[in-house]
Amino acid sequence: YIISTSEVPLVIDADALNTVSRDVSVFRKLKAKAVITPHPGEMSRLAGISIEDVQKNRIEAARDFAREWNVITVLKGSRTVVAGPDGTVYINTTGNPGMATAGAGDVLTGIIAALIGQGVKPLDAATAGVYIHGLAGDIAASEIGEISLVAGDIANYLPNAFKGLQEG
Repeated sequence: YIISTSEVPLVIDADALNTVSRDVSVFRKLKAKAVITPHPGEMSRLAGISIEDVQKNRIEAARDFAREWNVITVLKGSRTVVAGPDGTVYINTTGNPGMATAGAGDVLTGIIAALIGQGVKPLDAATAGVYIHGLAGDIAASEIGEISLVAGDIANYLPNAFKGLQEG
C-alpha cells in the first residue's frame, strides 16, 4: 500500500524488501523515487538469482535491477554499489569489514532517509549516505578497532565523518 500510494521518496530496507521480494512488480506502482538497500541475500531474493551470481556480478546485478524496476539500488557489501535507474553506477570506497554487524544497515538507511528528508535528491542521498556511513565506520575502526565494531559505533562517529567532510 505504501509503495503504491506514497508521493514522497521512500527508502526500503530489511523486512520491507523481504515482503516486496514476493512480488517485485509492486515497484511498477511507485509514484515517487525509491531507494532500496539490499544485502546480497535480499538482492538474490529480489532479482531471482543466486547469492553467488549477485556476488560475482555485483555491478550488473545492481544496475540491471535498478533499470528494470526504476529504483535506486544500494547493494550493500564490500565496495557497496549504488545504481540509478538510468544506468549510472557508483562504487563506494569507504567502509571496512568490521561494519558487517547487526544494525549497520539500519544506520545506513537512517542516513539516506535523513538526507532525503533534508531535500537531497534520492540518488545523491544514496551515494552520499553510503560514503558517509563508510567514513564513520572507518573512523570508528581507527579509534576502537574493527573487531569490536558495532552499529552504535558507526552512529556515534557520524559527527566526526561530517566534520571531516566539512574540513575537506
